Amino acid sequence: MPLVITIRKSVVYTCVGLLLAAAVGWGVYRRTKATRIVVHSIYASQATHPARLLRGFYEANEAWRYTDRVFAVSLDPTRMERPVYLELDFAIPSDLMREHPTVSLTARVNGIEIGRQVYFHEGRYTFQRYVPLNALKQRPAVVEFEADQGYTSSEKNRLQSLIVVEVGFKEYEQTAEFKEYRNQLARKGSAEAAEEIRAKLTPAKVTEFMKLFHVLPVWDHLWFQGVQIIKNPLDLWMMQQIIYEQQPDFVIETGAMDGGSALYWAHTLNGMGLENSRVITIDITDSIHSASSNPLWKKYVQFMRGSSTDPAVVSAIGRQVKNKRVIVTLDSDHAKEHVLKELQSYAPMINRGSYLVVEDTHMDGVPTMPTTGPGPNAAVEQFLKDGGDQMFERDRTRENLIMTFNPGGWLRRK
Repeated sequence: MPLVITIRKSVVYTCVGLLLAAAVGWGVYRRTKATRIVVHSIYASQATHPARLLRGFYEANEAWRYTDRVFAVSLDPTRMERPVYLELDFAIPSDLMREHPTVSLTARVNGIEIGRQVYFHEGRYTFQRYVPLNALKQRPAVVEFEADQGYTSSEKNRLQSLIVVEVGFKEYEQTAEFKEYRNQLARKGSAEAAEEIRAKLTPAKVTEFMKLFHVLPVWDHLWFQGVQIIKNPLDLWMMQQIIYEQQPDFVIETGAMDGGSALYWAHTLNGMGLENSRVITIDITDSIHSASSNPLWKKYVQFMRGSSTDPAVVSAIGRQVKNKRVIVTLDSDHAKEHVLKELQSYAPMINRGSYLVVEDTHMDGVPTMPTTGPGPNAAVEQFLKDGGDQMFERDRTRENLIMTFNPGGWLRRK
């Protein structure tokens, strides 16, 4: 006899209602989860999370913002099972230091002071402090900074204080302090390697190697992602190491040619996650058509057509990179007088510890082209003799791979 099950309509309606309620509830949960954006770190110039900039910030300027004396953001801590550090990437403008001999900066998280620092000079700084757990009970956390000094901007007619690039909660391995520690280990290793090289190779032997290296027929037939690049791959390796160490805001290159090296710098910045960094490349001719079609070129590279020593070009770049981390590489006209003028023009843009690289000093430095010159090497010698050695020193550890195109041309700002 067949089994007949009778279900009342009211029961069916109740079950359907419960299922719908559960589905709606789940939908609300998913939407809530989907729209709950965790923000550990924020770039001041980006409009991605404007609500996280709580107070004290002025309008965005490229990769930074001016602030009032007191400014605050809202951030989510990183993993609580690991120590949390607060890091502020900022600059003290020259206008502020002209009015005050010192600037003191205090940081608070949820109203609890976690540290303060006194500064005596203008320039770019990283403020970093450990954040105790009791300061992270409220989430998101309110992170507040207070500078004890400000100045009135004549241009904006307002009280201004610092220039902020980024503020965030980070694990120690993500901090500038940890990166600097790793960089110190790398520099120590490079210095030791340089000593060993000098012990094993006489200057005459190095010169012999370099002369042979430079007559190889490969240098006019190198390509990077379909774009010709007339560079020494060993120097490209050394440049990417410098870019990693310096984490620059700008890489400035004179002499764009076909754009191969600028494209390489763009890939290097992108690979390091330096989303806000840019490449400025300059040339009197425009041969960058192939390179400029690359998506990373469009994102990172700014091409300027003109002479690298044109006062208008130099001035425009100087304004753009003021108070930024900058690396400059010179590879345009190799005549001594032109390179010397480039050195004098771009040297003031280099921040302490960073590099001004004079390329192709091998031409009149080894020399690999004895009938050419005076050239880049002579320009370096003159620049240092005329007082440049007060600001820069030759970093011979950048020649550890021996076969460099830039012997004596890796200049580090003291």
